[in-house]
Amino acid sequence: MKATYAVTLASAVAAGQAMAQDSTAEFVPETLTIEETISEGPNVFVMDQAWAGPSKVDVLGADDFAVKGNMGPGTTAQMALSKDGGTLYTTSVYMERYTYGPVTVVMHEWDVPTLSVRREFEISNRLAHVESQPALLSLTADEGYLLAQNATPATSITVVDLAAGTQLAEIPTPGCWGAFPAVEGLKFTTICGDGTLASYSFAADGSFGDPAKSEKIFDVDEDALFTNGVRIGSELVFVSFNGNLYFVDDSGEAPVLTGTAPLTEGVLGRWAPSGSELIAYNAPTDTAFVLMHSDTYDGSHKNPATEIWSIDMETKTVVGRSPAHHENGLAVTQTEEPILYGATEEGNVVRYDVTMGDEVSLAMAEEFETGAGFVTLLKLDR
Repeated sequence: MKATYAVTLASAVAAGQAMAQDSTAEFVPETLTIEETISEGPNVFVMDQAWAGPSKVDVLGADDFAVKGNMGPGTTAQMALSKDGGTLYTTSVYMERYTYGPVTVVMHEWDVPTLSVRREFEISNRLAHVESQPALLSLTADEGYLLAQNATPATSITVVDLAAGTQLAEIPTPGCWGAFPAVEGLKFTTICGDGTLASYSFAADGSFGDPAKSEKIFDVDEDALFTNGVRIGSELVFVSFNGNLYFVDDSGEAPVLTGTAPLTEGVLGRWAPSGSELIAYNAPTDTAFVLMHSDTYDGSHKNPATEIWSIDMETKTVVGRSPAHHENGLAVTQTEEPILYGATEEGNVVRYDVTMGDEVSLAMAEEFETGAGFVTLLKLDR
């Protein structure tokens, strides 16, 4: 240890003497600047959710994965992005002493161009401390209200009036999970543990009625549903553990099952869906993308993907199978030529170029090491 120190010290002295002898070198101090706004262009919002400290939302350039900056909500954060991509909403938890004591839940409204907080206010401290998922924080169709999932473990939905900047109501949703906003009006649908779906409506004064429940739609023991679905017009589409698509119309008073479609029928080997945000939908091409894995077993629904399957949603058939890179989440642009993004189990973000046609193929264009501890959710602004 002493010999190493002596060599290091001698090297430092020699370097210092050399610098002193160079009388022609002029010291130029570095000037630090702060950009007022992030660079223009489409973005990928990456939720790096934390449970032992503050979460982080990294903002990356969608074309080159250039790091534009980040936003810092609190522990176990959720996020929702406005349709124009200019506002990001987060809910997160602040624990005064972590192991006991008061818990405060704060909703932040972020200005995306400047990555700064416009405003914040407290909401119900019953907010669910769970992995970030799209249906756990969502905006109503008119973007006037925010819907946040609670669990104590009794479930309910906090309704936030964004114009007033305050909590409007807390709607009990016993045995149900998530809030999928209706296409119009102040209404949302939730998926329930008895195999039904239920729709709830509320009013601008904070009042709400009884739920309108569907008939039994799925068997929770034989073919449970992943709770992260996608909306296609008046229908919600869910993926089951066994690889079936369930189509549910919630435009009426109560949700109604309109059909199912098997993904793995006639496929060789044991294949099934897996991941968290395992389905993404591109409306211009009417194509869905689903994370799939092989060699299934009880509990493998949490495994990262080994393939990504492309689904023609008009014919409800698989039109492409491409290699995956251990993704557990997907997001796709709403452009005429879709671009697919994935979040990997290792915490990286992957971009895929999509080639449409009778057979859809994916080619990994770029992978970015985020340095994140727990990438849980991706949002896109195009």
